[in-house]
Parts: sequence; C-alpha cells; structure tokens
Amino acid sequence: MRRQRVLITGVSRFWGCELAQRLEADPEVEQIVGVDVREPSRDLSRTDFVRADLRHSLIGKLVRALGIDTVVHTNLIVDPRRTSPRIAHETNVIGTMNLLAACSGVDSPVRKLVVKSSTAIYGSEPDDPSFWTEEMSRRTPPRDAFSRDIVEVEAYVRDFALRQADATVTVLRFSNVLGPLLQTPFQALLTLPAVPTVFGFDPRLQFVHEDDAVEALYRATVEERPGVFNVAGSGIVILSQAIRIMHKRNVAVIPPYGGFLATAALKRFGILDWPPHLLQLIQYGRVVDIGRLERDFGFVPRYASRQVVEDFAEKRRVSTLLAERSESRDERELEEFLQRSTTRRSGNGVATSPESVLPG
Repeated sequence: MRRQRVLITGVSRFWGCELAQRLEADPEVEQIVGVDVREPSRDLSRTDFVRADLRHSLIGKLVRALGIDTVVHTNLIVDPRRTSPRIAHETNVIGTMNLLAACSGVDSPVRKLVVKSSTAIYGSEPDDPSFWTEEMSRRTPPRDAFSRDIVEVEAYVRDFALRQADATVTVLRFSNVLGPLLQTPFQALLTLPAVPTVFGFDPRLQFVHEDDAVEALYRATVEERPGVFNVAGSGIVILSQAIRIMHKRNVAVIPPYGGFLATAALKRFGILDWPPHLLQLIQYGRVVDIGRLERDFGFVPRYASRQVVEDFAEKRRVSTLLAERSESRDERELEEFLQRSTTRRSGNGVATSPESVLPG
C-alpha cells in the first residue's frame, strides 16, 4: 500500500500543529505539508511548511505537484474572537471553497478529505431535542455569522463528496474543547473568579478533552472512516456543576432577554469577550449523541464530559501553585540578595537597612 501524503490547513494553530506532530511519528505517512499564513508555533521535524492563504492561493497546483492524497482542513475559525467577522467569513467560506476546488476534478490525486467542524451547526434553541444526532438539522436559520459559516461550509463539503464519489470524506463535529494548551472561550469563562451566567438558566453542556480531539483527528486521517461524526465526551455537565468543579462563583448577571447588551458590556470592561452563538449555548445548552462515533468510527473518548472539566480544573490548580511557588522563590532569592548586599556594605561602614540598597 502506498504511504500517505498529507496536506494540513491551519498548521500554525493548535489543531494543525498537534496533528502534524502526531503524523510525524507515523512511519506510514510519507510526507506532511502544512499550509498557513504564519509559521507553526512549534518546531516540526519533517513537516514541510508552505506560506499560503487559502482565500487567494492556488492550492490546486500544490496538491497536484506533490501528489497529495489526504487533505485535513483544520483552518476553520470557530472562535470569532480571533479576528474580524469579515476575515473569519472569508477564511471559513471562501477558503473552504478554494480548497475543495483544489481537491476536485478527474485529475485530482486526493482520495481523502477530513474536515474539522463544530456542533454549533445544530444551534441552541429552547425547543431543541434532548440529543442531536448527525442526521438532524436545526429548525431555524442561524442568527450569527459563525453558525451561518459552518452551515455553508458543510453544504460545500457534501457537494464535494457527491462530485468526488471515490474519495473518503470525514466531517468531525467537535463539542466544546477544554485542555491545558488550547485557548477557547470556555477556558476564558471558567477561569474567571466569578462566572457570569444567564439568570434563571442552568444548561446541559458537553465537553471534549483536547487530547481526545487530536486523537479523533489523527484517526480520521490515517483510517478510512467516511461520514459525519459528533465528537464529545460521554455524559453531560450542568453549567453550575462545571463552575463548582472549577471552584468559582456563579453570578447570574446576564438577563434572559437582551443578553447581547450584557455581554457587550462585559467585553467593553475587559471582563469577557463572549461570542453570540455561545450566549445561546449558556442559556439553552446543547447535547449531542456520540453513538455513531463509538459504533462506526470506532472511537470512545477517554474523558467523559465531567472528567474533562475535572482534569482542566486540576491542571489549572497545579499551574497556579507552581506559579505561586516560583514567585515565592523569586521573592526569597531577592531577600537573600538584599541581606548579602547589606552585610557587605555594613562591613564598609555603610548604612545597613535593606531600603538603602534599593533604587529610589
């Protein structure tokens, strides 16, 4: 069997970089090409980096020249805080259109497409089903730009799967990801001393550990798993439970109506930048079924949803303790230095108070 030649979009970001590192350790992967507008944030030993913007570049030439057979699209912007709405839309929609065009055609060497998507495609409404399965679709059109982008992107991917019938197409819809390395809106929310919530609501949520998320991406890349799959830790976590696990205070300051004004105020005062689609989520919640992931994809996430939050809380606690110890050690070393300095100066008949050796 011919070894894989993999192209990864968004390689400068967490998902693309982590996947590239995993693939580098796999001897069955012959070549890895990472595409992004910035260089990867970590050193990659055998990943070839190509600086290119999917919105403008002719990726098709690269795909055909290198004989790329597997394309992993991790470049979707799922956190609207990262950039402007215009750039996010162009990256998500125009970038995906260009990439799929590059992978299409009778002369295309691409035989596998993996797309990192989001469970945000289902939305969050008061009359939603208890569990979303992959066959379901939201009952009302999305009201925010990001959710509209995800719906549009997946429509293009479905069209590609129909046109390229001989290609394996895998779409992974990830739930809210938490972990020590990845910066996400929920990471920012749950680390506040007081967590703002919607008055009168305590939604059901799911989380997926960043390690499980990377593992799912890796398996989709090296295995044949066609279809659409929800990816989340088993079980649910009530938002108030997650806040207690983090040892934070639950402060219901967001009104159930006009919550956008409240979150805009939080952003203006530098407390929290909370995307519109997630405001719906912390009001009405969302739970997806992962039966297809376990049965057809053959993957059971290591961490249940509650365990994801517990692991995140523990690692944050340890990180805080280490930072405090480091600060305490620095203070102790400063005190020792001052004592040594004043002792030496005292021997020369100079004032001995610690304040006398400090600049002022």
